Amino acid sequence: MMKKILLLALIAITISSCEKEEEKPVKDYLVLSGTIKNFKKREINLIGLNFEKKIKVDKKTGSFSDTIQINRDNYYALILKKGRVSLDLYLKDTVDANIIADYKDINEVNFTGTNANINKYLADKKITFSKILVNANKLFSLDESDFLDKMKEYKDALIELSVSNNLPTDFLKKEVKSIEYEYLRNLSNYQDYYGALTENEDFTVSEDFPDPLKNFNYSSGDDYVSSYSYRKMLETQLYAIAQEKNEEGGDFPLTYLETVETIVNDSLAKNDLIYKKAKNDITYTDNLKEYHDKFMTYSTNKEHKEFISKTYNILKTTAKGQPAPKFSNFENYNGGTTSLDDLLNKGNYLYIDVWATWCAFCKREIPLLKNLEEEYHGKNITFVSISVDDKKQHEKWKQTIIDREMTGIQLFSGKKQGDLEWAQKFLIKGLPKFIIIDPNGNIVSPNAPAPSQGEKLIDIFDELGI
Repeated sequence: MMKKILLLALIAITISSCEKEEEKPVKDYLVLSGTIKNFKKREINLIGLNFEKKIKVDKKTGSFSDTIQINRDNYYALILKKGRVSLDLYLKDTVDANIIADYKDINEVNFTGTNANINKYLADKKITFSKILVNANKLFSLDESDFLDKMKEYKDALIELSVSNNLPTDFLKKEVKSIEYEYLRNLSNYQDYYGALTENEDFTVSEDFPDPLKNFNYSSGDDYVSSYSYRKMLETQLYAIAQEKNEEGGDFPLTYLETVETIVNDSLAKNDLIYKKAKNDITYTDNLKEYHDKFMTYSTNKEHKEFISKTYNILKTTAKGQPAPKFSNFENYNGGTTSLDDLLNKGNYLYIDVWATWCAFCKREIPLLKNLEEEYHGKNITFVSISVDDKKQHEKWKQTIIDREMTGIQLFSGKKQGDLEWAQKFLIKGLPKFIIIDPNGNIVSPNAPAPSQGEKLIDIFDELGI
């Protein structure tokens, strides 16, 4: 009998142990769902600080549902039409949220879920902006005193709205600071925006105008995470400081990197700031190795450092002094095809303009490039323009050459820069891109000045004896 009791006890313990081992996993996601009436697109985009996720939408019903893993409780935006229609949200890592909206009247929106009260407040906040400030152009066109009055009215209205909505204490603290930064950011933008909108480039604010940067904290990680306006103010000020520090003709990408390292102490903010710029800036720096080495020293983010190192290892193959990558059989506007080898060993340097017909900045350089070609006609330099339009734009390429009376050697690659192996070896991030190659096919500058940079480009030509 005793043996039987012991056996039953062991079985009970075993069953209990199995039950513990089969406990359900802890939820580590939220479900974002809803319906957007009168919405005919197939997807929407959820974005936040270092976060982006595309969400599929049923085109017939406008309904959507997706599991989302976010990296922090924070403000997010649900983009319905880029630059025009969006919904502001506050999401928590495991708290589901549901949205019912009408695309034709996006202000008519309802939320359910634990954070419904917060999200309804954010929708009302956006309406408050429209009611009081109307739009940015109207706001920044106001005379100084009217602008300050309007900003105070808006700020007071938002504070009253946030306090009256019984928002959670932790959120309310962040939101009040965010409202203050939005106010300060608008003040910091006023002088430049008013001058541009009124075409008064010499405009300056009065001595009595509030200083938006008084006691500004350049190293607040919490504010960097939770306030979009703080992030934009910080980025703008750091950019301006770097411009002041950068000597004429200096390496601005490197100066900006050093500026952030010197001023920003918070590691999260610093890592994010230098990485966002470095992804593009490393392709423009004149001091590639120094830029890479300093980034590696300044950043503490492993993923960021891996990406920049990978980029560096590609770019160093097209650095100054390296053999230029070869392109082959690009269509020549004057007939036949042309390869890089056809242009080398003739005693001439090559000034290559990489452009596209859709690129407005490229077209602005064309008249200046033509003037440059006339000035250096008969000298030891050949001007080559390479279109990185795809095949569909072939006729447009030819017509653009005719319409703008483009000179020099005109080549058509038939591929966008992202699909063109030759262009990818330079990691071209933006157009136009200018490259100088010596007569033997070695790179003189992978980031040569544009014709619009005038003296800076002429100085290089002079140094080369062109």
